[in-house]
Amino acid sequence: MPLRTHRRGFLTLSLKLGATAGLSTIAGLRALPAGATQLPEAAGTRAAFFSDSDRVVLEAVATRMVYTGVPEAPLFGETRALEVIDRTCSELAPEVTELLPLALRLFEWWPFFFELRFRRFSDLDPAEQDASLTGWMESRFAVRRTAFFALRNLALLGWWSQEETWPLIGYQGPLLEPEARA
Repeated sequence: MPLRTHRRGFLTLSLKLGATAGLSTIAGLRALPAGATQLPEAAGTRAAFFSDSDRVVLEAVATRMVYTGVPEAPLFGETRALEVIDRTCSELAPEVTELLPLALRLFEWWPFFFELRFRRFSDLDPAEQDASLTGWMESRFAVRRTAFFALRNLALLGWWSQEETWPLIGYQGPLLEPEARA
C-alpha cells in the first residue's frame, strides 16, 4: 500500500520508524556498557529502570529465552542477570529504552488478547510460553520481531555476563582480575 503524501501519512511513517529505532538499537547491542556487570553490593541499591511488575514479566520472558535444557545450567532467576539488565537499561539513552516497558506489557498480555489463552504470559506453562515467544520471533510484523530480538539480546547479555554460566561454554573467566584491569 503506497504511503499517502499528506500530514497523516507522514505521521504514520514517523511513528513506525520511531517505534522500531530504539528497540533495534537494543537488539543490536554487542557488549554491556562499562560497569553494568559491577553491581552495587549494598542492600536495596539497584538501578530502577523497570518497575516491579515489569521485572516479573522480564524474568518470565528471559527465563524462556535463555533456557538451555542443560541440567547444570543455572536458571535465569538464580543469577543476577535481571539486575544487570536493569542497570544496563538505566545507563542507556532514554530514547533507546523508552519502549521497553511497553514491550514487556505487550509480551505479558499478548497471549490473553491475541492468542485466546486467557492467561497472561507469566502465568503460562513453559511450552505455552515458548509457543508465544515463537509467535513474536516469527511474526509478520517487524515491530513484534524487533521487540522480541531486543528483549532476547538483553536476556542473553545479562545471563552470559554471569560467572555461573561461563562453564557452559568453556569460558574460564577474564585473564586479569577485575581489580588489576582498572
